[in-house]
Amino acid sequence: MWPAPIIELSEPDLAAAYPWPPSQNRSWVRANMVMSLDGSVTGPDGLSKSISSPADRALLGLLRRDADVILVGASTIRAENYGPAAVPFAIVSISLDLPAGLAMFTQATADAPRSMILTSQAAIDRAPDGLSERVDLIACGSEVVDLHQIVKVLANLGLARIHCEGGPTLLTGLLQAKLLNELLLTISPVLVGSTQHLADRQLIPPITAKPEQLITESGSIFLRYLLTAD
Repeated sequence: MWPAPIIELSEPDLAAAYPWPPSQNRSWVRANMVMSLDGSVTGPDGLSKSISSPADRALLGLLRRDADVILVGASTIRAENYGPAAVPFAIVSISLDLPAGLAMFTQATADAPRSMILTSQAAIDRAPDGLSERVDLIACGSEVVDLHQIVKVLANLGLARIHCEGGPTLLTGLLQAKLLNELLLTISPVLVGSTQHLADRQLIPPITAKPEQLITESGSIFLRYLLTAD
């Protein structure tokens, strides 16, 4: 019944199941999210990791390594307390609320890639003392953050393979701006009753998702869609 091929997650070359398209001098924005059976993107503790699985986390690591940059909202960084990664983080924030005690700063080594905050010029003008020593501040708009400008700025930095990890506000913005090319969605076999949805359904324009792939492992379903605007 499903039109996409079903693949075992344990196949030897998992990376081949998640190829990036040839660059062709353009950016590609891919989002990777996990969701419970009842549509929540967080567990009872308010974190996505509590509805994730070892297979999901292994896939996340692979997707990160193959990307040029990890695009993520500041609220997700604070909630999940991400540690440093092999590729830089591009953090979308207007408040610049990224305390020095976050793991991405305290656990960073000398060879860790320097991350950046994509924000407005107005926010940069009132940035907290010391923040620019921990992370690069880049203006993507004068008063508000322009997502189209974010993609252009990252491309100019040579970061065309953009791996987005949400949260829902950022994902909704990318969908609304018609910037999302690909959605990778893990369906976790749990029911949690949370109201934290994948995206704000009232803000999303009509979008057609083309199913490309279905992978199953340990009860989880890994979906891959290509996105096209109607």
